[in-house]
Amino acid sequence: MASLQKLFMPDGQKFYKLFDEVADNLQVMSKLFYETICAGNGMMQHNLGKLDELEQNIDISTRKLFHELGRNFITPFDREDIHMLASGLDDIADLTYGTIRQLNNYGLTTPGNTTQYVAGEYKRLISLLADALKGLSNKRALAKLEAPCREMRKIINVCDNRIDAAITGLFPSHTDVVQIIKWMEHYDILQVLLEKCQHIVDTIEAIVIKYG
Repeated sequence: MASLQKLFMPDGQKFYKLFDEVADNLQVMSKLFYETICAGNGMMQHNLGKLDELEQNIDISTRKLFHELGRNFITPFDREDIHMLASGLDDIADLTYGTIRQLNNYGLTTPGNTTQYVAGEYKRLISLLADALKGLSNKRALAKLEAPCREMRKIINVCDNRIDAAITGLFPSHTDVVQIIKWMEHYDILQVLLEKCQHIVDTIEAIVIKYG
């Protein structure tokens, strides 16, 4: 009887703890991402191992989230929302590591102003996202997450516009087709990273509407 009762009792703390783990690792990862971008040549190869380790830590936490979804019939939020958060956060970690790996593999070891700007704003975005994830555990104060969500949307839009401008600027300033392709693919992965962040913001806002 006790084991059956446990199945139907939501243990939200397990979910919140795992989201906190992901949030903490993402913050460390975003800071290292920014430092690596700014340092440029010489630091990318050095920091790839650290970024890979952080990405794997986040992968472990998100797999545990999926495991908890399978074990619990009742969850603190809609199962679909938890699934979207977990998979989206895992994608963000993959792309953060993947961006530095791509730059290193392509020999783009001196990222320009646009990439440095986006990296700095990305670090700020992840800080806001981490606070929002940790705020999910207080259902009575979910409405307070609306302001950071708006700020994250603003960051994403500004960064996306900066990247669009940088892509446009490639053509009059570069004649090397291979270099243009490399930078185009770099800017593409940055935009996909921002898109994944946007999906997380959308999911958090959906949770606020449902439970706030």
